Amino acid sequence: MEDRILGVFERRGVGVPFNIRHEYWYFVNRAADTLPEEYRTLDLPSISERWGASWRCYSGYYVESCVKVTYEGVSFKFEEKGGRLVTTIETTCGVLKRVSAFDQWKLSSQTLEFPVKSVEDFRALESLLDSVKVSFDYEAYERLKKLVGGRGFVTYFFPHSPLQALFLDWVGIPNTVRLLRKEKEKVEGLMEAIHEYNRKFYEVLARSPIKILNLGENIDSRITSPDLFERYCVPVYRDASDYLHGFGKYVHVHVDGYAKPLLPVLKETGLDGVEALTPKPVGDFTLEEAKQALGDEMVLLDGIPYLLFLPHIPLDTLLKFTERILELFHGRLILGISDELPPPADLERVKKVSQLVKKFERR
Repeated sequence: MEDRILGVFERRGVGVPFNIRHEYWYFVNRAADTLPEEYRTLDLPSISERWGASWRCYSGYYVESCVKVTYEGVSFKFEEKGGRLVTTIETTCGVLKRVSAFDQWKLSSQTLEFPVKSVEDFRALESLLDSVKVSFDYEAYERLKKLVGGRGFVTYFFPHSPLQALFLDWVGIPNTVRLLRKEKEKVEGLMEAIHEYNRKFYEVLARSPIKILNLGENIDSRITSPDLFERYCVPVYRDASDYLHGFGKYVHVHVDGYAKPLLPVLKETGLDGVEALTPKPVGDFTLEEAKQALGDEMVLLDGIPYLLFLPHIPLDTLLKFTERILELFHGRLILGISDELPPPADLERVKKVSQLVKKFERR
């Protein structure tokens, strides 16, 4: 299956792989004791295989990571208080504190208090990032390969690019926008420090056996405007893709929010594809608009909005949508769910999509 996925990037005419992410569906239903009986003894790749799909196994996402991160001269303290996790990070240049809230199963989280509150915290964050050492664990990689067993492929998503890291990991959206207006030069200096931190991961993964890599973003044009995207994201993507292409890697980016204003710029990134680009009725653009933007140059990974797998949506809506995406993107498509199978999904719909793909390929 990995060779077939690679075949799409290499334009080898391999048809349309149906390749999904269903970890959150699995672990939520297992935690809630709502996992259907027939799946209780199966692992993730076996379940996807039963549905006629394959598994996109992200190292470190609900499974062990083959990328190891260590810190020198930094200490972490974790304290749980009333459903909140308080993380205190002591660096040589100051202390950072994050407060997170988890869902009832502790499978997803939301940051309530970001570590960086003002420019006074920049040095502490830079010290933390500088302390990081990154290495590749080949034994862990082989274990993941064995787990997948040809029923998908092992891949990896990088830390967020600098602007997205500020938005999502360190500063928060409102505070990042405020600081960009008031302290632009200092913020841009911090963004360069984050990019240097990310390069540690690029250098390690470039020399790894993993062939397809993801710039692990969560782009939405209502937050990342076209101006911000062109100024701060596109140059970073080009730098990363140029470097990784030099090692024979294929690189794509995760864009799972509203994206219509960003579509004309996607080709400027130098990337090989876009994951989870989600059309209407979840996103704000049509399949035809996405096709015009990506052309034949970029691969689309996923494409079917998660909403269409929910039982209250007419089945015919899903089937017609799937037929249309197959017609438009065939040859440059790794079909999947944008971006994951939701926990209350109608599982028969996953099987029907697989059947539709097979029927399409027999034409």
